[in-house]
Amino acid sequence: MVKFRHIPPTQFLKGFEAAARLESFSRAAEEVGLTQSAISHQMRLLEGQVGQPLFLRIGREVRLTDAGRDYHRTVRRCLEMLEEGYRRLEPYRKPGSVVIYAPRGVARRWLLPRLPALKAAAPACEPWLDTSGAAVDFETMEVDIAIVHAHEPPAGCESLLLAHDSLSPVAGPALAGTLREPADILSAPLIHEEGPVGWADWLAQAGVAPAAVWSGANFSDSDTALTAAELGQGVALASLFLAQDALAAGMLVRPFEVTMETGRGWYAISSPVRLRDEDVRDAWRWLATMAAGET
Repeated sequence: MVKFRHIPPTQFLKGFEAAARLESFSRAAEEVGLTQSAISHQMRLLEGQVGQPLFLRIGREVRLTDAGRDYHRTVRRCLEMLEEGYRRLEPYRKPGSVVIYAPRGVARRWLLPRLPALKAAAPACEPWLDTSGAAVDFETMEVDIAIVHAHEPPAGCESLLLAHDSLSPVAGPALAGTLREPADILSAPLIHEEGPVGWADWLAQAGVAPAAVWSGANFSDSDTALTAAELGQGVALASLFLAQDALAAGMLVRPFEVTMETGRGWYAISSPVRLRDEDVRDAWRWLATMAAGET
């Protein structure tokens, strides 16, 4: 069976949407740049293809039938989606565009503050940050560089180790000042983040028996969890890679030096094909200098 065999020509759908909205073939003709007779002829062909009347013709005006109103909703929605898809192509046409994928926390906490440095090092590079959360596939996605959290970089990719992943408690200055020893964590408001490593793991490394019942707010992403800690809402078990700027600015404090290694790292990855592009290579070279400083 031929797919989409019931879809009429796009110019018919554009004329139909205009005529349905304006309730006039002549006004629709002016909008789409055709004659009134051409629009009228297209609408008769369209009705012949769908097998039923879409308009009631009343003198010089037209009104939608019930079927026409239903079809108009579908056509309008589809045309809007096509228009949106076209607008989304604009960044791909921009010279120097480099699509960098990163999880939201990495984009917000690490990459965004460093974009001026990237622009200074690679003036022709126009970064486009993708935080959609989709699994990275250089074969099927318009991604030039990705930052991923993994035990090791994917096979077949060029990679840079930006930082080994290590976790440590962080809190706002006021709350951090109340924590004298690791056991105090048990009586503090805790911030929980989704992931394979949590408070029980850190407490075990610190020599503290974990609590039987965990309290505190849960967050699905690192940026929101760190923001809650900055607001004084609890103690977060944070990736020091992501928390480094807030720690340097004094917005967060490490009450203890106990650090837990997760065995993972933050890697920048790309494909040999994408790295053939000069602007992608410039961004990659900048990331290499950042990796040398971070690790």
